[in-house]
Amino acid sequence: MSIYLLTLPRPWPWAVLERGCRVLFFTSTEGGRPQALRPPVEALGRYVALHVGSAWDVEGAAFMERRLGLYVPAEDGLPARSIFAVARLTEVTTVCNDSRAFGGEPWWRGTIGWWLDEVLAIEPLECPEATPFSPLAEDFRPELRERFALARDGVWRPEAVQRGPRPEPQPQPGSGQFGLGF
Repeated sequence: MSIYLLTLPRPWPWAVLERGCRVLFFTSTEGGRPQALRPPVEALGRYVALHVGSAWDVEGAAFMERRLGLYVPAEDGLPARSIFAVARLTEVTTVCNDSRAFGGEPWWRGTIGWWLDEVLAIEPLECPEATPFSPLAEDFRPELRERFALARDGVWRPEAVQRGPRPEPQPQPGSGQFGLGF
């Protein structure tokens, strides 16, 4: 039984850990146009390792600012290319069969939603980046299990960890963090 690595571009790891985002959307641009992705059927109901990607999702940050009114920090304190949490992939829904897409879920922003539950922050574990959803390499599983157990049992607490310096955000009304005018 394998655990999947789910790579999230920034600022989505911040949204999951700090803002309670529990629905994610993934697309592929194979063939030249964006196409919504579905996870493998066998992943449904299983734990996934959430991974900080090296890319920055400009459209995602603009969505958070414009639609949710959030100030998105440029730096989240998480090391790039590391597993930062473990969560259960509980369901996959589409805009056609989920009423939450029509105003009930503020994080909804695509056509196929991947719903997470039981999100548990762990001590970051450096791990090479892979495709957005791929099996975690066998080499990393023992260390991930150990870090998961420490976090689950309350031995490692992310609130007690000193992350890198984070300046206090100074939002300017109406300007948007990234100068997008939202």
